[in-house]
Amino acid sequence: MVKPALIGKAGEMLVAAELMRRGVEVAYPASDVGVDLLAYRLSEGHAVPAKIVPIQVKAYSGTGYVFQKRWFERAPGVVLVSVWRTADVPQFYVLETLDRVEKALGAHAATESWIKRGIWSSPDTPPHSPDWGLMQPNRDKWCRIIGQL
Repeated sequence: MVKPALIGKAGEMLVAAELMRRGVEVAYPASDVGVDLLAYRLSEGHAVPAKIVPIQVKAYSGTGYVFQKRWFERAPGVVLVSVWRTADVPQFYVLETLDRVEKALGAHAATESWIKRGIWSSPDTPPHSPDWGLMQPNRDKWCRIIGQL
């Protein structure tokens, strides 16, 4: 079994690689203070980016997910990238707003867990479940990051 910390780091690296393949620069914060990556582009002749997009990565060996409201509250402008199947063929789900997360939650957005505690988790999301279908509109939506740069 792969350690959860390795799955998390693998997810960060996979997200960084996908962004770099699309011409986006990626930086890793020196400390773990709430975001995992910083995405940016440098204009010709400039050494400082005009815009930086903070990214929170959550990676899973399977197809489960966790959403927390505080990620969006602590880091305004953060984009959540949920990486499923890190050890197989990774799938990327890009959610740039709390509204988008709540759409992906569907009926779970009305649960006490989400409303009062601001957290929802699903340890496994099988392909035939409604939860799987709600996540699909967010798959490979790199434009939600790149469009901000």
